[in-house]
Amino acid sequence: MRIVDQLYQCNVPGQDGYVWQLHCHLRIFQQHPGHKIVMVSDRGCETGWFIPYKLEQLATRIVQDFQLNPDRLTWIEHDPNDGSRQDCIEFSQVVFQWQDGKATDPQWRAIDDQLAALIIGEMLQLATASAVRVG
Repeated sequence: MRIVDQLYQCNVPGQDGYVWQLHCHLRIFQQHPGHKIVMVSDRGCETGWFIPYKLEQLATRIVQDFQLNPDRLTWIEHDPNDGSRQDCIEFSQVVFQWQDGKATDPQWRAIDDQLAALIIGEMLQLATASAVRVG
C-alpha cells in the first residue's frame, strides 16, 4: 500500500562546503505492519546524484522528515539513466549502517528480475491511476 508518492527535495551540506539541493521522486510503501519500503527515483537533474555521500544525506533527511524507523525499512534506488549496471539497469537495494540517526556506508545490491518486475508493475499501476484521476 502506497502512503507517499511525491516529488521531494532537500538541501544538504556538501563535503566541499557548498549546499546541495537534492531532488527525487519519493515513494513510500507500507509492506506489512511496521515495515516500509522507500523508493527514490532520480529525476535526471544532476550528475552523480547517487554517489554515497549524497545518498547518505538524502536517506537521513527522509527518515527524519517522515519519522521512519531505519531498522524497519527497505531502501530502493531507481535510476533509469544509469547504463553502467549490468544485472538490473534501473533498480537496486541500498543497505545503510545507521549511527546516531544518520545513514552511513551505503552498500548497493542488485535486485533480481522478479522483484524488479513487481516494482515496475507497481509504478505502472500508480501512473495509470494518476492518469485516470487527471483525465
